[in-house]
Amino acid sequence: MSPATDTLLSTLPARALLGRLLTVRVSLIAGWAAGSIWLHWGLRIPMPLLPMAAVLLLMGLFSLSTAWRLRQDIPATQMEFLAHLLADLTAFAVLVFFSGGATNPFVSLMLVPVIIAAISLRPPWVWLLAAVAGSYYALLLFYYQPLAIADPVAAYGMHLGGMWFNFLISAGLIAFFVTRMHAALRARDRELSTLREKQLRDERIVALGTQAALAAHELATPLATIQTTAHDLAGEFANDPDIGADCRLLEKQAQACKRILSQLAARAQDTPHAAQPLDAWLATLIERWQVLRPDAHITPTLPSDRRAFISPDGLEQAIQNVLNNAADASPDAVEFGAMTNDDALLIDIADRGPGFTPEQKAQAGHVLFTGKPGRGWGVGLALTHATLERLGGTLTLTERAGGGTRVRITLPWNHPA
Repeated sequence: MSPATDTLLSTLPARALLGRLLTVRVSLIAGWAAGSIWLHWGLRIPMPLLPMAAVLLLMGLFSLSTAWRLRQDIPATQMEFLAHLLADLTAFAVLVFFSGGATNPFVSLMLVPVIIAAISLRPPWVWLLAAVAGSYYALLLFYYQPLAIADPVAAYGMHLGGMWFNFLISAGLIAFFVTRMHAALRARDRELSTLREKQLRDERIVALGTQAALAAHELATPLATIQTTAHDLAGEFANDPDIGADCRLLEKQAQACKRILSQLAARAQDTPHAAQPLDAWLATLIERWQVLRPDAHITPTLPSDRRAFISPDGLEQAIQNVLNNAADASPDAVEFGAMTNDDALLIDIADRGPGFTPEQKAQAGHVLFTGKPGRGWGVGLALTHATLERLGGTLTLTERAGGGTRVRITLPWNHPA
């Protein structure tokens, strides 16, 4: 098995393999102890209690060490799990040796470790354990301490009863371990599926980032031309209120685009952001968005929090993405609210749009999709979700009373740099 497979297995054994095996081991210890006591004092069949008690004590100590090991954050390997199975199989064979050998109806319980290995280990280790179990069984055919049962009829009845009870125990143990293993494997498959979806989404976002970088490089020159021309036209038509206002608006939009390109260049050069008061940063963010969206209306409610805040890469654009989508969806003003606590910054952006269908709400931020023309909630929301996830934050969507959607952005103060 490759190292990658061993690493994958380490996500299961510590609790899904060794933990299940520990439960089986403790059950067998309790069963052997109760059975030995019942045979020795209940049915008056002399049992070698001292050596059997020593084996059970060693198994108990081994179980305690396993329980302690499970509390440590150490990955389990195939070899470790194989060693546990070999130890349990050997201890079981010794107990069978002291209690009738192959004539003991519970001797077939030695198949349990082999079955567990078959669903947990590589084929070579499974065959090794099967060979060891077969060897122990062969030895127990000839070397064992027989039980002193005077009545042959009673002995035969006890043997049949023991076989029936052994079948119940075997079926129960196998069903317990296999069902728990399958549950753990299904949970692992769900986690892998989630990771694959995240990887695909991140790959799409990286592709978008590459295209954005290329577009930013190509847009620098035409934007400079647009800004210069708009400035000249604004001066030329200064006396015309309509054309002059449009030219000044065009100049501001070109300046905003150039500022965005400058920010992209600064991020590419890893230029550190300067700290500024949180309320000032939020006010500047809204002001910049209003320059880009002069047609939109916003009612901000900002906290009077003067704590120093360093805006992480992508956060401002992530918030503006949500504002843009809210403005596209809402015929009324967009509500912007921010509040802080000791742990996080919380930003609420609410609109009076048509809201989401349950399917869109489940997909929002995870896949790229578009709804009706004019309000996408696709790429922008996916980028926002990815940015917040990278920063340790969250984005949640809730329906508003009276119609519309409320988007809550939560960003911890100790977000990753």
